[in-house]
Amino acid sequence: MPERTVPHPTAFRLVLWPLAAVQLIDGVWALFFPRSFYDDFPAGRGGWVAALPEYSEHLVRDVGALFLATALLLAVAAVRLERRLVTLTLVVWLLWALPHAVWHFFNLGAYETGDAVANAVSLALTVAGPAALLVLLARTPTLARRGAGAAPAGGATRLSGVERPRNPLVRAVYGQTKRQFGRVMEPIKLTAHSTPLLLGYGAFEMATERATRMDGRLKELATMKAAQLSGCEWCLDFGSAIVRAKGVSDEDLRALLDPRDSDVLSDDDKLVVEYAEAMTRTPVDVPDELFERLRARFDEAQIVELTSVIALENYRARFNWALGIQSEGFSEGAYCVPPALAAGTTASGA
Repeated sequence: MPERTVPHPTAFRLVLWPLAAVQLIDGVWALFFPRSFYDDFPAGRGGWVAALPEYSEHLVRDVGALFLATALLLAVAAVRLERRLVTLTLVVWLLWALPHAVWHFFNLGAYETGDAVANAVSLALTVAGPAALLVLLARTPTLARRGAGAAPAGGATRLSGVERPRNPLVRAVYGQTKRQFGRVMEPIKLTAHSTPLLLGYGAFEMATERATRMDGRLKELATMKAAQLSGCEWCLDFGSAIVRAKGVSDEDLRALLDPRDSDVLSDDDKLVVEYAEAMTRTPVDVPDELFERLRARFDEAQIVELTSVIALENYRARFNWALGIQSEGFSEGAYCVPPALAAGTTASGA
C-alpha cells in the first residue's frame, strides 16, 4: 500500500486544475497570437500587458511557451497527485508566480483603479492557493517521517528478515522503500529471501498504485475492511496511517466497525465495504445480488481494480499472519482500525 497521493486530494485538484487551464489558454494565446495577447489580455477587457510597453514578439512567444510548459506540469500533478511531484510542481510554480506578483504589486500605477484591483487580486490568488497547499503538505506528516522515528511495536517474526542484501536489485528496493517510508518494513525484509518474489510483488504493488480508474477513497476503505476482517495487525497499523495521509478521516475508519448503520459512510462506501466483506469470507461468498449492485454503480475496469486491491490485501494479511509480522508503529498515537475480533473493544493508537 504505497503512500502515493497527497492528503485531501479534492483541495489540491481545485487549485491545480484551474491553474493548468489558465496557463494552457494563455500559453496558446501568447505563443501563437502574440500581438493579440499583448493588446487584448485579459479577454473581454484588454490593456493589462499593453499598459507596460514595449511590445516584443520574441518575449511574448517565450512567455507563451513557459505557460504551456507549466500547464503540462500542473495537469500531470493534478492527475497523479503524487506527493513529491505535487510538491515539486508547487515550488516550480511559486518560483515564477511569486516574483511575477511582487513586481506587478509595485507597478500598478499604469492601471485605472478597477484594473489595478483586479490585477492585484488575481495575482495574489496565484500565490496564495499554491502556498496554502505547500503549508498543508508540510503539516501533514509523511509515512517516511513517522516511520523514521517509530520503533516497531510488535515482537520477533517467525523468520529473520534480510538485513543486508547482496543482490543489487534488492538493495535498490530497500533504498526506495526507506526513502518512501522511513525504513525497510518487515514484510519487505522477509519477502527478500526470494528475489523473484520480491521483484514480482513490487511490480504488482506498483501496478496497483498506478491503477486509478476506481475512486481511491473507495479502494482504501475496502482494503481496510479486508485487513480488519483478517485481523492482520501490521496491515491495520500501516493501512490506518496510509488512508489518513490520503484524507480519510478517523470517523470514516471508526465507521468500518459497523458500516451498515453508519451515518458517516456514503452508499458507495457501504457497497464496496460489503464487497470486501464477501471477498474476505472463508470460503469466499459474493452473492449475485451484491455483484449486480456493483455492476449498476461501477464499470468493468473499476470493478476489476476494486477486486484486485481487496484480493491483494488478503494476500498481504495472510502472508503477515503466517510469518508473525506485527505492527511497526506507523499509527502510533493516532486512531488505528481494530481487528474484527476486537470490534466490541475501544480502539486506540497502535
